[in-house]
Amino acid sequence: MFPRLRQALVMLAAAGDRKVAKDLGRKAAVLGARLLRDPESVRERLEGFEAVARLHAEETGSWVSPEAVGKGGPFDACDLRCWLELARIAGVPAVPATEVLALEEHEMALLSGKVEMPDTAPARFARSRAGLLEEALGGAQFDPDPETDLDELHERLYAAMDGVPEGWMVRYARCGSSELKALAGAGAAGPAAPEVRFGPDLEVGPGWVRNGNRRRVHVSDARTVESAAQGPGGKAVFLARPWVEAARFVVGEDPHRHGTMFAGKGAWPAEWRAFVEGGRVRGVSFYYGWCGQATPEDARIALEVRDLAQRVADTASAARAWPRYMDVEFVRFSGNEKLLSDPRVSDALEALGRESVACTLDFIETAEGLMLLEGGPANTPFGGGHPCAFAGCGGQPRFGNRTLVDGVAFRSMPHVLIGDPSTWTEGDREGCILTWEEAEALALPTMRP
Repeated sequence: MFPRLRQALVMLAAAGDRKVAKDLGRKAAVLGARLLRDPESVRERLEGFEAVARLHAEETGSWVSPEAVGKGGPFDACDLRCWLELARIAGVPAVPATEVLALEEHEMALLSGKVEMPDTAPARFARSRAGLLEEALGGAQFDPDPETDLDELHERLYAAMDGVPEGWMVRYARCGSSELKALAGAGAAGPAAPEVRFGPDLEVGPGWVRNGNRRRVHVSDARTVESAAQGPGGKAVFLARPWVEAARFVVGEDPHRHGTMFAGKGAWPAEWRAFVEGGRVRGVSFYYGWCGQATPEDARIALEVRDLAQRVADTASAARAWPRYMDVEFVRFSGNEKLLSDPRVSDALEALGRESVACTLDFIETAEGLMLLEGGPANTPFGGGHPCAFAGCGGQPRFGNRTLVDGVAFRSMPHVLIGDPSTWTEGDREGCILTWEEAEALALPTMRP
């Protein structure tokens, strides 16, 4: 079952990539239609885009490099390298990562591919008026460096994998690939690095593609491309990591596949997410919230996750290293008085202060104990870290869900469907979400004297 399921999931992820490209093409065609009707309104819209781009550049340009994060300053909350450095300083075990490839912005743009606009009159007009678009954006150039040697660039993708051991994964520094998320979410990844074969000369692994006898880094994955566009300027760095086997797997029905031909059980590695606000670990959740269990041993592990995450947060606070996430900063500096006057928004922005440690930290259970897997942005009303089994706590705010409960979420409340945010409302927490005191009492029989 798993081979067929894995093939289907990887093909669906690839179809998702194509859909993103088609959607962009449609948007470009709509822009062309607007140009036909009212070129000046489009100019104004693009000038607004330019203001957003300036804010993005100014904010991300102030972020310190991963190597310097221990010396303090704002940093990219999505960059794995920053969290690995803070974990090293804190003495917290972490799954290591090695840089294998760094691409300049124009190289990344070239490898990401161009969006094909449909052959319609508005689209043709938009192409013919490209000069207007560039002028409105201050002379921005849309095409990558024409002098780039594409053959040499593709060879670098293969060469980057030549030294990566079999059974390892590769990911962009700011996120994992679409295929990896699809396989892991459906409980189809397994204890070894998933490698999905589509024929004698094509195999897809986590973050890489094998053509014949040679592998290459998968750069054009839609999730990677989107994350690169959202992140700071400069080089796009790809990291290789050993596929660390989880100490245990939890089996359950996969809610993502319910009602499909692939409906059935999955097996998920024992992973946990810690939620940090104001430099303090407010909550810990079993990562795959639909299959966790509130047992004494799980409670003990959750408390250990809290302690390890707090060490990382304390290290960041002591260094005055502040994780930043652009979705939050865009809201903060939006100038939208109606939005900013909403108490739920203003309260969230205060909790997610610019000089405050707010983040999510993910851990995996291994034979050697808990290890930091990655860190990321806080769970916010404006995007960021998924609430996992805390989904629904505090109700469903207008601007999205945010963890509002101190304690441990072992599994989702019975009425919550993780894949359907409309169900993320308050309900019966019994046996699912415990306070810290309740979790400590549950873990007591497992504590060593």
